[in-house]
Amino acid sequence: MSLKIALPGGRVERIKADFPYEGSPIGFRVLVEGKTGLVVGLSDDGQVKEVVFPDKVPLTSEKNLSALKDTAMLYGLIPWLLLWELLPAEWNWKKERFLTVPLSSFVGLDQRTKRFLDWVAKNKRIKEETAKKRFGWQFVRLLLEKGFLKVVEDWSAVNVEMELFSLNLPFDVALSKLKKTKNYAERVRLLSYLRERLYATREELKEEGFSSKDLQFLVSKGIVKVEKELMQNFAFSPKSQLRQSSISLIKSIQKPVLVVGSLSRLLEHLVLLVESALSKNKSLPIFCFQNSTLLYLMRELKPLFGDRVVSLSSFDSPRQFVKNWFLAQEEGRVILSSRLGLLVPFKEPFAFVLFEDQNTKLYNGIDLRNYLFHLYRYYGSQFFYYTTSLGVDTYQKVKIGAWQLESLGYSASVKILKRKPEEVFSQELLSKLEDNSLLLIRKTGYSYAYCPRCQFLTECPHCGTFLTLSKSQNSLFCTRCKWSGPPTCPHCESPVVPQGFGVERAVEELEKYGLVKESLHFDTKPSLSGTYKKVFLVHGDNLLSLPNFNAEEEFYKYVHRAWAMAEQEFYLQTFLEEELVERYLKDDFLEEELEKRREENLPPFTKLILAVFPKDREKVLRELSFAKTRTYGNLLEVFLKVEPKRLREFLPKLLSLNPLKLELW
Repeated sequence: MSLKIALPGGRVERIKADFPYEGSPIGFRVLVEGKTGLVVGLSDDGQVKEVVFPDKVPLTSEKNLSALKDTAMLYGLIPWLLLWELLPAEWNWKKERFLTVPLSSFVGLDQRTKRFLDWVAKNKRIKEETAKKRFGWQFVRLLLEKGFLKVVEDWSAVNVEMELFSLNLPFDVALSKLKKTKNYAERVRLLSYLRERLYATREELKEEGFSSKDLQFLVSKGIVKVEKELMQNFAFSPKSQLRQSSISLIKSIQKPVLVVGSLSRLLEHLVLLVESALSKNKSLPIFCFQNSTLLYLMRELKPLFGDRVVSLSSFDSPRQFVKNWFLAQEEGRVILSSRLGLLVPFKEPFAFVLFEDQNTKLYNGIDLRNYLFHLYRYYGSQFFYYTTSLGVDTYQKVKIGAWQLESLGYSASVKILKRKPEEVFSQELLSKLEDNSLLLIRKTGYSYAYCPRCQFLTECPHCGTFLTLSKSQNSLFCTRCKWSGPPTCPHCESPVVPQGFGVERAVEELEKYGLVKESLHFDTKPSLSGTYKKVFLVHGDNLLSLPNFNAEEEFYKYVHRAWAMAEQEFYLQTFLEEELVERYLKDDFLEEELEKRREENLPPFTKLILAVFPKDREKVLRELSFAKTRTYGNLLEVFLKVEPKRLREFLPKLLSLNPLKLELW
């Protein structure tokens, strides 16, 4: 059989190999010439090479690969580059050099050598590079030369082997062998547990309170057997029962559904959707690319649905992540996933869910929402898009009839508070503060930095962004390129003074009134990590002063996300006129903004690319004659407005020039 194998770096090799399992090889991992590859197709011919298939089941599916290829085609990029960007590192094994100890005794050796060899022996094997960094390459080389160490080449992989315990005899026979033994009742309970579960790990049995001595006794008598198995070759049956609900199930809707509302109401709607899926023993993948929101969903859903809920995120240990990858392929699972689970081959999912649309873009401009839009179609399931705030692009989908809108509304009432320019907090805001309140100040540090001598706000000498003053660190720093320096003007070296305010100054102000306490929470953005009785948007007006085409839309979304986190009351403090701010609380804003974008031919009616390069790339970029450029310090910003169908032509060109930053709208 000739296979097309995608390798890290986007390269594809055609290799002849025997596939050891029934069915299609597409989606399986292969180990070839010290690297990990993935079978992405079949070929007419190929080169004969020795390959190993380390898994008994595919790592991904043809449906996932098809969605990935369609997404890459939108941007004119190589699909297998995107594949290895989305595939978690746990699956990218490499052949590396390891140290082992061939000696059976360390008698007669000096203490340092004994300590080192004991360390290697206890760990069974240690990467050669790790040992050299810790003890020095000369010392390691000396022990190798003397034969105290041995080098072996092996695959660097997550330790996924574990012990599985199961009944070795029929249950009634096992009971008869237990009669008149110690701890009879506890041992019967353990056997009953294994009969119900079929198999269990040592960790699970320990968590259930079973004695390791009882387990050892049952194994020694042949009543229980123990096997070592790879995690991907077994599955766990769920213990939790579907909770009862008097609320009717969600109706089947084929058109994508955009659900917008407060965080608590979105959660209620999501719980109904989970119940609908589990009642039919279907899986429900829920993708969320904001870590704080993912943790919030885990906290809320896990108590309701028990171990039917599995997570796939950077919060899981490598061992747990590998286990969960294969659990996520079972029926009747609720999968809470970051971008790390996008390639899981789900089994007949009830629907695909995107919960909140923050952090959906990769560094190269690819929007992972496009991947999910393709994915749900290939699986032939439904798609639910939960968000606390509509954007212009999602509003357009609803307006043209491509998506169905389900508006749940917001839980909290809204009040606008007027702030004087010299104030941080108005007196009315201070009077409303109480326990379990969130204060949002959209500015890090203490304030902007003003130079009295130059009479302007100081700018970053590297990228030209306004600098931020940190009083606690006694420094200036740039929020864009991370430049930092002393609290003096980079232009004339005179001391700077605060202008405006950020989080540091807001906390300082509250301390003057004795109002800082544990029950008050501060943040620079609505992280959607939970709900609060009251939410105060202390300072967000600075968003409107940004020189971006979508500044007003960003302010609208910021306000609505803050509103969504409030359970009872949402206060919007501003020094702007109340009539102006009220505009951003109404849905009419989106219609007006969409029409303005149409007239000016701005996204979503066209594609806009912003790429940042070092200033010395100016000559290289001259071939993009229609691009607009702007110099900031040592950086060069390049703006391109292109028709959507020509995006695949220009984006690869820009990426080949290795931009420091790239944004795509």
